[in-house]
Amino acid sequence: MKTLKIVFTLVMSILMSFTTVSMAQENDSISRIELSKSIIDSFEIELVQDSKSSFKDVKAEDLKYVSTIVDQKISSGYGEFFKPDKCVTNEEAMTMIVRAMGEEKLAQRMDIEGIEKGSDWAKCYIAYSIDKKIINKNIDPSAVLTKENCDSMIKNAVDYYNKELKRDGLTVYDMLDKAGQNMLEKKTYKATTNMDITSTTKSEEEGIEDTVINMNKVQEVQFEAPETVYTKDTTTMNNPETDEEMNMTSEVYMKDRIMYIKADGQEKWTKMDLNPMMNELQSMMGSSMNTNTLTKEQLDIFGMYAKYEADEKIEDKDYYVVSIDIDDESFKEIVKMIADKANEIAANVEETENKDKKEIDEFIDESDDQEMVKQIIDTIIENVEMNINCKYYIDKETKMYDKMEMEMDMKMNFMGINNETKATAESKYHDFGEKLEFPEISEDDVESMDL
Repeated sequence: MKTLKIVFTLVMSILMSFTTVSMAQENDSISRIELSKSIIDSFEIELVQDSKSSFKDVKAEDLKYVSTIVDQKISSGYGEFFKPDKCVTNEEAMTMIVRAMGEEKLAQRMDIEGIEKGSDWAKCYIAYSIDKKIINKNIDPSAVLTKENCDSMIKNAVDYYNKELKRDGLTVYDMLDKAGQNMLEKKTYKATTNMDITSTTKSEEEGIEDTVINMNKVQEVQFEAPETVYTKDTTTMNNPETDEEMNMTSEVYMKDRIMYIKADGQEKWTKMDLNPMMNELQSMMGSSMNTNTLTKEQLDIFGMYAKYEADEKIEDKDYYVVSIDIDDESFKEIVKMIADKANEIAANVEETENKDKKEIDEFIDESDDQEMVKQIIDTIIENVEMNINCKYYIDKETKMYDKMEMEMDMKMNFMGINNETKATAESKYHDFGEKLEFPEISEDDVESMDL
């Protein structure tokens, strides 16, 4: 009996010690709402003043914090519940912090080879956090986040964020928006682009020689806020059959979302009302199509990632340099959506009085199966690999765009034809606030095509 009492006492002592340790660990853990508040405060994120929530378990006093975290796409809920009191793991914290830094796109491109611990979905965030020294590489990603680790992660992240991801107190997305807004305030400007293009086409059939086309494009753009744009495009290229030089010019003028196009040999402008299409795209994408600036929302939609490069000094001018890369898969998805929507609109054109309506009807009638047209477009897009990098040089003094450099490499395989197109371009922005002259187009000068 005495032995039994001793054993019982020992067991109870062990159980009590486990309970004590467990409670200590639980009390030291960080909940989802605590981490959310800490992230919002540390990264100085503006609160969303929301009076209602779709979550059933959020207290009134926490509503603005949850709404902000969800609105900024830092975290989401579990159906109808946010689970504010749920303990956060280290990998969940890393994910929320990386998103708060605006670095999710870069994190998703990280090399995760060598990341052995952690959930598969979290490995890119873990790799980023290790690379930027936000966490110690020995940390257990699946362990519950402690207050000590939380404070350390956020401090390291904020230090990196302020030192590497800001210039003059602005994030890269704030800088792009600032530069665009400053240009819009000037009301007008011009941009001149010089682009060199080499397109090589190879056939999988034997006996067919490769076709190489070299082109140079000079594009002169005039812009007047909010949406008036005139572009003159001059293209010089070699004729692949005779190797003789060919010159082509085209003009595009857009005002109030009405586009006018005229190419060599055309006496009249082709008129297209883009309002239906633009309204559809705006509704589909959930983004304003009325801006000439680059916003984080637009970049995210098109799968683009922006980051600061090292500042540069060119001819006694100091520049912030912003590099923008395009994620191939995200870009293809949005292009496919736009192409499908354009195809759908074109297929459902209603009767109009435009004389070109008949031509549109004939085109649609020739497509026995509209779905086939969609599949062809989707197949072409799927078989395209695209790498694009743009560098924007922003004048430190004016905080406006001064120039842009672009490199593109596009490969396409379709129906046994392989094409690779490489292009480099440089654009210069100038004549800010100067008076501009646009084409004067009367009804007699146009032929219409409604989309």
